[in-house]
Amino acid sequence: MSYKLTPETKILVTGGTGHLGASIIHHLVNELNIPCRNIRVFYLKNSPINALLDLKDFNHLELFPGNILNYEEVEKSVEDIDFIFHAAGQTTFDPRLKKIQWLVNVEGTRNILEASIKRRRVKRICYTSTVNSLGIPHPLGSIGDFDNSNPYTSKPKLHTFNSPEETLEFTERVHRGEIPGWWKKIGIGYYDSKLAAQELVLDYVKKYDLDVVSILPGTMIGPYDYLISGAIYIICIYNNLLPGVLKGGMSFLHVMDSVEGHILAMEKGKKGERYIITGREEDCLYLKDMLKIIAEVIREHEKEHKVKVPRIVLNKNIAMMAGFFAEIYGKMFKKPVGLSRDAVKAGSLPCFYSYKKARDELGYRPKRTFRQAVVEAYSYLKSNNLLHQKIRHADRLDSVIFW
Repeated sequence: MSYKLTPETKILVTGGTGHLGASIIHHLVNELNIPCRNIRVFYLKNSPINALLDLKDFNHLELFPGNILNYEEVEKSVEDIDFIFHAAGQTTFDPRLKKIQWLVNVEGTRNILEASIKRRRVKRICYTSTVNSLGIPHPLGSIGDFDNSNPYTSKPKLHTFNSPEETLEFTERVHRGEIPGWWKKIGIGYYDSKLAAQELVLDYVKKYDLDVVSILPGTMIGPYDYLISGAIYIICIYNNLLPGVLKGGMSFLHVMDSVEGHILAMEKGKKGERYIITGREEDCLYLKDMLKIIAEVIREHEKEHKVKVPRIVLNKNIAMMAGFFAEIYGKMFKKPVGLSRDAVKAGSLPCFYSYKKARDELGYRPKRTFRQAVVEAYSYLKSNNLLHQKIRHADRLDSVIFW
């Protein structure tokens, strides 16, 4: 079944003040001419809404501050809604936040699914998953897809679970309160929680015939990143915060290409399908090469500003030790942890993925380069006085901030 987002449709965007959510809203308003009055923005109460302030007719947006873990609020947020972009999520790698991260990513998603079943007007949900719900591509360093990137069998293995059935069983037992200290039994919090949420989505499609399509984006860079997500790489280089670099790599893409992938999936995707959305193949970059591009862009815009590209590729064992001490320091002084052992594990391997399925089934093709994404992200950070904001909101200990 195909759909069309028109000015008459009523749309809910969860996590609408975060990087992806705000970018989706800008596209809906500026490119699809969806009036602000028909867009409901679900975001964490008392969190910044600055990423939306430059919208024309901003005052007509339907702002819905709340908590995605509150089912009554979630159910109210889907009233009279035709389409949902579920972009809310917790992306930290700080192990102290594993519990709330799981609750937001898994139970928050469950709330959206349950509320959509109850409020039968919802036609389709576009769920933002992540390529990190996949396994390491085989062979190591190759371009991955659904055939060679299985989170349960790929080696090295970055996920705790060994099968979809085991993942769902653990998820349901956590939901029922049957596993004391369950958050201590998962590995990399972001990876495991997003895998569990993805399996939950697929299970609801199968059991309840719920119309959900899933987008698995790569690492997004670009404007509207007020809460600091992928922009942290630019900030780290700008402030010379990196003594070395991990030897892994990622599939980078401009956030607006990710948005266009979401729109295509909403309108053309097949119910229950997953689509990888990444940038151009040449933007599958090792971290050392990615940082060089960022440094070049900064030098082009600020010739007097001195930036250094880290030349040392960190040995994983040394990086793990640094992560261990960073976690101890963070715990002792109640500070955010930028480099944890989980972050080291995730950043030490090449994780490159292909958008081929999205190209063949949706007509998706990335239109922008990684360099263009960096230029626009840098300009946004500078114009909003964010270049010295060294903490991602997702890593703050006093709040849970959505994408």
